[in-house]
Amino acid sequence: MDKEKKDKLEELKNQAKLKKHKYELEKNALLQECLVALSFYSIIDNGDEVERIVNLASKKDAEVYSHNDIISLNDELYYIVWDEASLPIVLSLGKRIQECWDDVMAVAFDTYFVSKKSENVIGVRN
Repeated sequence: MDKEKKDKLEELKNQAKLKKHKYELEKNALLQECLVALSFYSIIDNGDEVERIVNLASKKDAEVYSHNDIISLNDELYYIVWDEASLPIVLSLGKRIQECWDDVMAVAFDTYFVSKKSENVIGVRN
């Protein structure tokens, strides 16, 4: 098989993988309910940005709270990072996150909020 055919086959495999992943996310009822409740959000899909945000969320010095603790997210943008790798990273306003707190927290066991502005991390364990 020549290089052109190999490249074409690889591209088709990648497209199939992305399509399957998108379909799985659409089937995730808790994620879909969360996104509807947030109403204002964007999904981060740039690989370098995702890696940077995950590295921030993985820092050992993150503030960690229980699901029952009252957490105040100020009115700035936060990345929502769930502990399940198949879930997307979502960017939304702190105010919107707090208004639909239960929907956001229901998506996964551990959820991390990374401030876009200051890069401070708040972790919440269910």
